[in-house]
Formats: sequence, C-alpha cells, structure tokens
Amino acid sequence: MFLNGDRYRNPATEATARAQGADYYLLMWPIVHAFGTAEVVLRLHSALAMTAAAAGVAALGRRLHSPRAGLLAGLAFAVLPQVSRYGQEARSYAFVLACAVVAGYLLVRAVDEPRRRFFAGYGCALATLGLLNPFGLLLLAGHAVFLLAGHRTRLRRWLTVAALACLPILPMVVPAWQQRDQLGWLTAPDATAPGHLTVWLAGSTGSVVLVSVLIGLGLRSRTGAATAWLALPWLIAPPVLLISASEVAMPVYVQRYVTSCLPALALPVGVGLAGIASAPRVIALLLITGLNLPTQLAQRHVDGHGDDLRAAATVLAEHERPGDGVLYDCPTCHYTDMPREFAFGYPAAFGPLDDLALAQSPSASGTLRGTETDQATLDRRLDV
Repeated sequence: MFLNGDRYRNPATEATARAQGADYYLLMWPIVHAFGTAEVVLRLHSALAMTAAAAGVAALGRRLHSPRAGLLAGLAFAVLPQVSRYGQEARSYAFVLACAVVAGYLLVRAVDEPRRRFFAGYGCALATLGLLNPFGLLLLAGHAVFLLAGHRTRLRRWLTVAALACLPILPMVVPAWQQRDQLGWLTAPDATAPGHLTVWLAGSTGSVVLVSVLIGLGLRSRTGAATAWLALPWLIAPPVLLISASEVAMPVYVQRYVTSCLPALALPVGVGLAGIASAPRVIALLLITGLNLPTQLAQRHVDGHGDDLRAAATVLAEHERPGDGVLYDCPTCHYTDMPREFAFGYPAAFGPLDDLALAQSPSASGTLRGTETDQATLDRRLDV
C-alpha cells in the first residue's frame, strides 16, 4: 500500500514521535506510562494549560489597564480558533503559550515592583519556555522593546535574568543543529506569509478587520499605551525574526511556531472593547466569535488537521494480510512531516506492516524517524 501523507496529527503521534521540547516529553513520559495513551490522557494537560493561559491573559490585561479590559482580553483570547485547537492537541504549544503569558505578567510585575521574586519567577518562566520550544524565546525581542520604551532603569537587570534563562537550552543547541534536516520539509516563506499569518492569528479574514479596528481603538486611548508597548512588539517581533531568518539563513518559519503571540493579539483587543459602550462591546465580541465559527468547525472535522488518517487505518485493518508492506510516499507535499509517523498514531493498523523504505529503526539509528534504505534495496523489495 502506498500512502501519500500530509500534515495530519494524532495525539499519540505527537506524544511519542516528535522532539520539539525536552520538558514536554519528559512530562509526558511518566503520564503515558502511568495512565496510557487514551485521548483524554494525552489532551487534558493541554486543555488545562490553555485554561491557565486564558486566566493569565485576563490577569495581565487587568494589570496593564483595568479589570474590565483584562476580562474582555481573556474572553477575546478564548474565542480565537488557534487557542481551542492547541488547547486540545497532545503537543507542547499550550504549555509554551501559558509560559509566555506567565513571563509577560511577571515582567510587568518586576518593572512595577522590582522585587527579586518577580525577576526570579520571570527567569524560570523563560527557561521553561525555552526548553518547551526554543523559538518561544523570540518574545524576548518584544520584551526588550517594552523595557526600552519606558523602563530603561530595569534593562540591565532584565538582561542578566534573560541571559541566565537562556542557559538551559544551550545543551540542546548542538544536537538540534546536527538534526536540522528534520526541518528539511520547510520552504522559505513567500510574500503572502504575513497576510496568511494575520488571518491565522485572528481566525478569519473578517475577524482580521474587526480585530484591527478594536486594536486601533485601544491604541487611541492614552491608558492603552502600556498594553500597546508590551503587546505589539510581542505580537510582531517573533514572526518577523523567524521569517527573516528563513529568508537569509535556513527555513525555520511555521505559523504554529509563533502560537505564543496569540495573547499579544487579545490584550489590545480587550483594551479596545473596554473603551466602547456595553451594547457595541457585546456585539463586537459576538461578531468575533461568529466570524471565527467556520474556522472552529473546520478544525474539528475529521480531516481538519490534514489527511483523514483514521479512514486509512480502517481500510488497512480490514484488508491487510500477514507479510504486507507499506511505502510512505509524499513527493508533492510542501508542508509536511514524514508520514512514517502515521504508524505511531494508529499502531494497530500500521504496526503489522513492513516499512519497505526503512533501513534502520529510530532506536537503532539514534534518530527521530529512522534512516531510509537505498534505492536499489527499495526496488528489490517492491519487486518481491
């Protein structure tokens, strides 16, 4: 059987076959061994982390502006489609996002009340964020702008804390570079990337317009300045840096790598909502929810994250015979992980099949996905 793979992701696949964050998989190892790989087990921690992130957005908005703005920012954050998506996936992104929110909150507390415990907590949040996903530390560029804009007296202390927080990821740099081919499926983003990212963050094209209006209303308010100086650099700097690096060095940009920017979108929206009357405020929030509903529904469809692999697994389970083999092949995919990972998601269907193109397993080769056999061997196996 030949399988053309795209970017479908199953919880078990992500909990066992990816290596995007050391802390996340260290956390998942005892959980999986203690409670198994049921979907509830693999997804629940992401839901809890995203819930904590929503509460953190509300607390940060309250701290920066007002209780009303904080509540509305938390609600705006909660209805974003990518929040609900990564709040149910067995991946590290919900934790990354939660750590980014905690870091932002503690940074604000540290500049307002320069106590050691706030700086220490901020450093711990950053260190955890980096271990979960090193790209998350790109928000430091946004934090630097925030400090330069109005808190320069805290800059030296911040630099020390930020540098120390980056140290834990240094042991990961060499092995990550050695296996940089794992990002070989990426291509350099084109001129449409910023527009696609904007729609992805806001949830839909219509939502982009409404969100932009609300952000503009928030920026017009003098009381929204503090929120703007924290949120806008946080929102803009990470994708700009990733896209720029993809253009001048090697492709490293994927939309989900900037998931931690979602709170930065919700915060100024909350300020904008807080500045208008009650009835328009409710209407605007309902409009954001309604405009994003098609995206929400599409993501919940059986093939909402890529191929309908469950259907393929069902076909295999019904028709496979002892001695059958499988060749994972995706010659035209431009946004894909190696489809060999499919086997981890549905081992009962894929496990009995011989992987015709595999020379060494991941454990035997010391790699994430194993090594490919040569063409002559593959041709011989296909001819049998």
